[in-house]
Amino acid sequence: MEYAMNDAILILSLGPVQGFIADARRVGDLDAGSEVLKQLSRAAGQAIQEGGTLIYPAHLKDDVPNKLVARVPGERVEAIAEAAQEAIEREWQTYVSTARNFLATHGPAPDACWNAIWKRQTTTFWETYWAAASLDGDYKAAYKKASRAFDATKRTRVFPQVKEQGLKDSLSGQRSALRTADLRADAYWARVAASPKVKQAQLRPEGRERLDALGAIKRWGELTDQSPSVSHVAATDFLMAAKKQSSALDMYRRTIKDLLGDHRYRVSDDPVWPYDGDLFFEETLTENRLADSYGLTHPQPGLLEAARETLKKTLYPVAGRPSPYYAVIVFDGDGIGEMVSRCETEEEHREFSHTLLNFARQAKGLIQEHDAHPVYVGGDDVLALAPLSKALPLAQTLAERFEEIVKGTASAGIALAHHLHPLDATLSAARAAERRAKNVAGKASVCVRTLRRSGEQFDVRSKWKLLDDFAPLVEFLHTGVLSSKLPYAVAESAYAFSEPGAAFESELKRLLQRHHDPKKWSEDEAEWAARLRTWAEGLPEPPEQPAAYSPQKTSQAEELARWLALARFLAQGGAE
Repeated sequence: MEYAMNDAILILSLGPVQGFIADARRVGDLDAGSEVLKQLSRAAGQAIQEGGTLIYPAHLKDDVPNKLVARVPGERVEAIAEAAQEAIEREWQTYVSTARNFLATHGPAPDACWNAIWKRQTTTFWETYWAAASLDGDYKAAYKKASRAFDATKRTRVFPQVKEQGLKDSLSGQRSALRTADLRADAYWARVAASPKVKQAQLRPEGRERLDALGAIKRWGELTDQSPSVSHVAATDFLMAAKKQSSALDMYRRTIKDLLGDHRYRVSDDPVWPYDGDLFFEETLTENRLADSYGLTHPQPGLLEAARETLKKTLYPVAGRPSPYYAVIVFDGDGIGEMVSRCETEEEHREFSHTLLNFARQAKGLIQEHDAHPVYVGGDDVLALAPLSKALPLAQTLAERFEEIVKGTASAGIALAHHLHPLDATLSAARAAERRAKNVAGKASVCVRTLRRSGEQFDVRSKWKLLDDFAPLVEFLHTGVLSSKLPYAVAESAYAFSEPGAAFESELKRLLQRHHDPKKWSEDEAEWAARLRTWAEGLPEPPEQPAAYSPQKTSQAEELARWLALARFLAQGGAE
């Protein structure tokens, strides 16, 4: 390609990203945070396109990443960067105005105190970073120079010191919750929650949930339509099974309709079951939970008992019980920056951008095929929520498709948590798991962090290519072919082996012989012992500095035992 003499490479990004998305109590907060970032980045990309040519992303039709690369006229670099920043601000103000108007109409009237908090939080949060380098005919050199300048700009950025006083918001726990001069934050939000226009699914009553301006924008910025709860995600497999027993599900749906009346709300357009999956959990059908989650303070006599009886005696017998656990998946390509740096020309970089967009488009389809909920799918970066049984198969399928399309590897962190566990803590655990996966030599790995409600927490790590035997083990344990005691037995024996050698393989064979059902088992114990030993030998070496919650350094044999414990956990649907 022939470049103009004064062309430049511009790199521009918007932040903070992870923190803004992760400040969430509900899936709707996640979805809204993701949507804000996509729309702000799209607005920046459109502004850049008016004066230059986008390279990454190749187009703005799908989920747009927060980092943009473009070729622009050198003499207009600053003007185009400023135009992008102004576009971001204009787009942001549409959501700011929408949420502010809602609260001004359906809550206590804003005063000087309220306005000061709102203005401070909506005008000081977003930061844009940009840098540019003259093209001079050598795209690769120009991109590297712009990247170095961009990284230096981010490192030297000075952030304003903002004082946040009073009761803090419920999402981040760091910023002042909105309030007026004569109302404390809890009293202000109790008044907002009492408005007939505020749905119970949007805000907990009686001031038990307090929001800052950013949280309010997520809830009332008209960014999302319908988002499931984590309880709904956890109950997905149960719902699929219940749909096969349509008469039982129909009977339960009618009892819920009678019980909740105008207090029920839809989370999907599913004609069979449009309501939240939390209604499949027996503990939801209590007066306290119905008041807290649905605003139903005085159930009509007999209807609550009828719903509980229908759930326990009609639906559970035909569909089983829902798993109380779900998964957060954080998926990311390995070494993407290095792959970009190998692009010699603008055309190669744009072609690589198209490749990443192609993967993202297919990834959305794979997420839906696994009955999971996509939060963000942009380029090599995926954030999704999945039912317990589908999480690892989905992440592995994404990794395989990524390798097929992008010709590179990817890693993932998965957090398995109870549906009543705080969402922000689960997100944090998933990102920590991703970092541990990325620490495996050569990457192409996964780390699964299990957050048991009993308080026990453990990690397992493995290369994707070693997981072929995991799904059969889950099935063996689920169907009773292998005893649920096997993982415990392997864990007890593993302490004696510093490495998974021949002696460990012999012990595995003995344990398999002891802990299988002879009427169901048709496998060869020696073959499976050898397969498990091979898997153990390929597991990542334990870190020299163990995690804080696991102070003792462990062996690969013990790591295998933890994978078997995970298999048992999945086989039992997370039952404690």
